[in-house]
Amino acid sequence: MTKHDYSLVPAKVEQAIDLMDKLGIDAWLTFAQKTGDSGGDYIYPYIYGLRDLARGLLLLTRQGERIAIVHGLDAALPPSTGVWNEVVVHNGGDMGRRLVEALTRLQPKTLAINYARRNPKADGLTHGNYLWLTDALADTPFLERLVSGEALVTQLRGRKLPGEVALIRAAVAATEEIFAAVNGFLRPGLTGRAIYDFILAEVDRRGWETSWSRDHCPIVTVGPVAPIGHTAPGAVPLQPGWLLQIDFGVKLNGYCADFQRMWYLLDEGESEPPPEVQRLFVTVRRGVDTIVEHLRPSVPTWQPAAAAREVLTGAGYPPFLYGVGHQLGRATHDGGPGLALRGEGDPEFFIEAGNVFTAEGLETFIEGRGWISLEENVLVTPDGPELLTTRQTELWLVG
Repeated sequence: MTKHDYSLVPAKVEQAIDLMDKLGIDAWLTFAQKTGDSGGDYIYPYIYGLRDLARGLLLLTRQGERIAIVHGLDAALPPSTGVWNEVVVHNGGDMGRRLVEALTRLQPKTLAINYARRNPKADGLTHGNYLWLTDALADTPFLERLVSGEALVTQLRGRKLPGEVALIRAAVAATEEIFAAVNGFLRPGLTGRAIYDFILAEVDRRGWETSWSRDHCPIVTVGPVAPIGHTAPGAVPLQPGWLLQIDFGVKLNGYCADFQRMWYLLDEGESEPPPEVQRLFVTVRRGVDTIVEHLRPSVPTWQPAAAAREVLTGAGYPPFLYGVGHQLGRATHDGGPGLALRGEGDPEFFIEAGNVFTAEGLETFIEGRGWISLEENVLVTPDGPELLTTRQTELWLVG
């Protein structure tokens, strides 16, 4: 069961108002929702928490007004948050009129709504609600003042407050606890499915959640036969001389961890991995270290991938095919720009203080052994990167 730290809501609303002022957004509109239902606006829990509201609207202004337009039966709920202190009651049929009255009083020159072309986590306004809104504003000047809230929502999600970072740290520590249990469980002959089942049993025993869908969290990549990526566990048993990669994260109190760890199963007569395995691991680790080093404010988001690619290709390995990180928070893929090579015509995005990124991947295959890929979780501070995970510096050995 996901819990919610309601103490974060006032701070995120204050952060939203500050961002609105910096971005020149006069007012911002979010539709209310019932949090137990599927769907709904991704940003709603940030500014209201996991609290149910029937049909209604939340309206923030850059001057600091916090207006909730709600049905009469819900009128007592917004003030109880300690955040939404102005309540406008509608009777179901006049919600649009109440919104227009509020906007007429406020006279915003820009009214941000939650649609986005590039960030799906900022695209929470449903098409039906958009049509309702355009009908409600049809005979007013405010229809022409609608703007995308993409930049606002992206920065509000992406710039983690200290309380959010503390929750991510807790999720990372929980994930590391389960990885430690895996270390004591692994042995030759276990299938990917058996390892997967063990990890989920550990999660369930503690009453936690996985960071993404349980059908492939954890991802267990066994030796040279399992495909790497977002795959379900397989039935092939671990063999000596093979690599094992696990990609996993715990979701705790609404915030996620997501990182990868690597093992090598010692073959008969071995006390350490063979040179070709060790060389690739060290190269991938240097590549991930390079990604981490580039996670600094104002660095273009494509630079970590470009620098990591030079590490791999400079060592004689083929270039990797995928990005090298994504933002992490309430979702495993928390929206906003990821760490990928810049395509032709793509806009340039920049890393910001407060972002939490994964530094990951560089997936490279060794024939007869399997895949090597690593992942760490990193906070971007004003002074540079801070690892939230305990960095894996050497292959963990089984056997």
